[in-house]
Amino acid sequence: MFAIVWFPALICLCSGYFFMSVAPLSTQFMALFGVGYAGLSLFLSGLLWAHSFVQLPAGLILDKIGAYKGFLIAITIAFIANVLPFLAVDSIMLATGLRFLAGLSSGSLFLIGIKMIGMQAPPDKIAQAQGIQGAAFCLGTMLPFITLPPLGNEAWRFSYIIPAVLSVLTIALSRLLPAKIKGSGASSGGGAAQLLSALKTVSTSLPIWTLGIFHGFSYGTLNNLGQWLPSILADIHGSSTAIAWSLATGAVLLIGTISRACGSSLLKWFSKNWIISLSVLAIGILYIALGLIGNVYIGLAVGFGLAILGGCNYGSIFSMTGNIMSPMYLATASGFMNMIANIANVLLTIILGTVREYTGSFSAALIAAGITALSIWLAGNRIISRIRENTMPVPD
Repeated sequence: MFAIVWFPALICLCSGYFFMSVAPLSTQFMALFGVGYAGLSLFLSGLLWAHSFVQLPAGLILDKIGAYKGFLIAITIAFIANVLPFLAVDSIMLATGLRFLAGLSSGSLFLIGIKMIGMQAPPDKIAQAQGIQGAAFCLGTMLPFITLPPLGNEAWRFSYIIPAVLSVLTIALSRLLPAKIKGSGASSGGGAAQLLSALKTVSTSLPIWTLGIFHGFSYGTLNNLGQWLPSILADIHGSSTAIAWSLATGAVLLIGTISRACGSSLLKWFSKNWIISLSVLAIGILYIALGLIGNVYIGLAVGFGLAILGGCNYGSIFSMTGNIMSPMYLATASGFMNMIANIANVLLTIILGTVREYTGSFSAALIAAGITALSIWLAGNRIISRIRENTMPVPD
């Protein structure tokens, strides 16, 4: 169980912590760098762009070299990215560049968790195991909201120190993995030509593109709740971004974590297609509601609803993606789908921050996000409803 479920969950928890280690301390970093919300969105996007675009190349590389070797490379990059900022702590250019490096690590670690589960878990347990892995990532995104704000005015230093320590601990724990796990997972045949054939098959699949965009408004919702909900609630309340709103956001992300972990249970009563489609429809409606609400407590309740919806379809999306491609190329298929999702996520992050900077409110951006989600649901609902398992051929 350690190699099949808990170690993949551990590295995804670390990936999630790396991913969200800045957001709870947004005001500290804005003061440190001397920037506003637009500058902060640029700093945040350094990791997000890298996390997005590394998915596909990382998937191709992992399918070739194996998950464990990929893990050692990715976790080493994470350590470096969280130590070097201390060379010039007030340089936003250095910090953004290193956040980009951290994104290469977080994106790769996330795929490594998927790869390990897909190659080792029994077929009837994959959705459940991926739900736990996804919940671990979400838990990792929640922990900074609990561990960092109470550390005071110098807490921003620990947003680098804690991820560096986690990197070292995870490498140490990896020594407990069986030798056969460390040497497994690499593709032994076909070489680059076969991987490129897999890439062509995946990248031209309309169902994969549709799953990616739907996932972008699900996973992207959880991520942007973490990035911006403290500021959204503070705006509604008419106060500065206080610790109370960061802790409330931590609670919201905890609910998202539980939703991810338990989402596979819905498959006992509903189809994957139904869960994926309905959740995106409801997300669009709640975005619009959050943009119109003037009461902070109702806004927080809507945040909880968005977290539940953003998490509950995780296992359905990834198990459906994995089932329509050979397990040998699971990282490639998941990487491409997740790359599309992350592009949607990073665009949403930048738009929310930029609109807040120049309009003084998140309302317009939230309403626009809701309308976009509803439009995507209208365009993709029929495609999602027609997706069946094993619809994609294995590349020759």
